[in-house]
Amino acid sequence: MISIRARSIDWTDELREKVERSILFAVDRYKTQVKYISVYLADVNGPRGGVDKICQITADLDQGSPVMILEEGIEIEPMVNRAVSKLSYRIGRKLHRRTRPISPRSNRSIRAA
Repeated sequence: MISIRARSIDWTDELREKVERSILFAVDRYKTQVKYISVYLADVNGPRGGVDKICQITADLDQGSPVMILEEGIEIEPMVNRAVSKLSYRIGRKLHRRTRPISPRSNRSIRAA
């Protein structure tokens, strides 16, 4: 369900577990609608430092277009946590919009007076 790729980052099993756990926790209520989650972490500038790390998370849903989040930061864990929080919010919004009932007022035609 989750695929994680990392480039130019000190990638450890502990960091992998933290990332997976935060993603699973964030999308737990939507787990029946989410087919696949892809995470890409990279250090763009390498050892030069600065705001150069990126986290891209893409969630493929059962129906509709995928949800993609791109977050930049200095440190990996806070950046991933922000991205995961945004992912949960965006999935919820997308699913809510898809399932909300159409109001009766929107079905009426507009007539000139």
